Amino acid sequence: MRVPIYISALGLLSLLHQPLQAQPASPSSAPTIATIDSLRLTLTQAEQLFQERNLPLLAQKSAIEASRAAILQARLFENPVLTVDQGVYNPENRRYFDVSRNGQTLLQLEQLVYLAGKRNKRVQVESLESQLTEQDYFDLLRTLRFTLRTNMVELFYQQQALRVLRERTQTVQQLVTALDEQYQKGNIPLKEITRLKALLFQLGNQQLTLLHEIEVTQTELRLLTRTPATTVLVPALEEATLNTVTPFQLTFSQLLETAHENRFDLKAAQTMVQLQDANLNLQKALAVPDITISANYDRLSNYIRDYVGVGFSIPLPLWNRNQGNINVARHQITQSQHLLEQQQLTVETEVMQAFKKAQEAQQFYNSFDPNFRQDFDRLLDGVTSNFMRRNISLIEFLDYYETYTDSMTQLLELSTNRLRALEEINFVVGKPVITY
Repeated sequence: MRVPIYISALGLLSLLHQPLQAQPASPSSAPTIATIDSLRLTLTQAEQLFQERNLPLLAQKSAIEASRAAILQARLFENPVLTVDQGVYNPENRRYFDVSRNGQTLLQLEQLVYLAGKRNKRVQVESLESQLTEQDYFDLLRTLRFTLRTNMVELFYQQQALRVLRERTQTVQQLVTALDEQYQKGNIPLKEITRLKALLFQLGNQQLTLLHEIEVTQTELRLLTRTPATTVLVPALEEATLNTVTPFQLTFSQLLETAHENRFDLKAAQTMVQLQDANLNLQKALAVPDITISANYDRLSNYIRDYVGVGFSIPLPLWNRNQGNINVARHQITQSQHLLEQQQLTVETEVMQAFKKAQEAQQFYNSFDPNFRQDFDRLLDGVTSNFMRRNISLIEFLDYYETYTDSMTQLLELSTNRLRALEEINFVVGKPVITY
């Protein structure tokens, strides 16, 4: 039987992309480069792996610890300064570095004392900086969790679409094999077998495109969960559960209130206003000069022997009173207040947009008959059977197949978009309020 080259290539492609499972190697088989393993994950398990292993999250946690260390540093007092001045040569007794009672030694101990509460104000600034770092962590967690959950849903439906395409490709392949025998006997014209092989090629090309999309999604999930590149992730989701998820149990006002409580980018904008206010207080305090207190001992060089004295020094704020930094801090307060108002408006707009989008997607999804897919599968099986009996023409058969492929693709895309819209609600309010 003559089989065109491109059909053989499709067969090879089908073999290469069978469901990926680890196969035990026989003792005589050649060593492979890598072993393919499958890992089934629920959404909960995927999120647990993600929070434990994700490198950007771990890096941000380290940044939080660093910011807490900065608070500790701000609490510390300045170290005292000890100054020792020892005479090199004593001409009276001709001794070098004479540390006896007849030699000259000067000792001075100095301590810098901050005034105007500078130390406490620095601690307050560092504490607010640490809060910002923590809020950045939780906002990063919100963003990456949205990516993780949407990729899990997309991968679930992509794998379903691949399964449908493979089943239909197998059916057409069997049909091509059977009719090719009839063509060899001269029972059917060349144009029919050619059109069927073209359909087979089209289905194979769709599989290849979908496999590339699946690999992109798999790669993103592997990076998010830090799983090996040889691991094939399989979302363990229940379609019946996914179909019953709905956003209508929550109102817009409830979602907006949840967002105000859980959006850490909004909290970061609020913290930034507090930080700039604390910075203004610090800059005003820095305008007050600090005092240095000292204690001195001079053995021989003062007006009396064994002189002991105390002293202090303080800069005179004649020209530099930190005026520029104080004005900068005032303008930064105004800037942060405007940014806070903008962030509040952004949150409200995003919640409304996500709420409407989820409602529209849910309403459109509800308009479809839940038995549509099963009915279409039975219809296509009947069409295939009728074509084999020559009850319908090739054109009608191909038309049914193209309609089926387009409809299944759009149905799975609709399911994906609906759940993505629901995940956007979780994203804009800052926590999963819609679970499945």
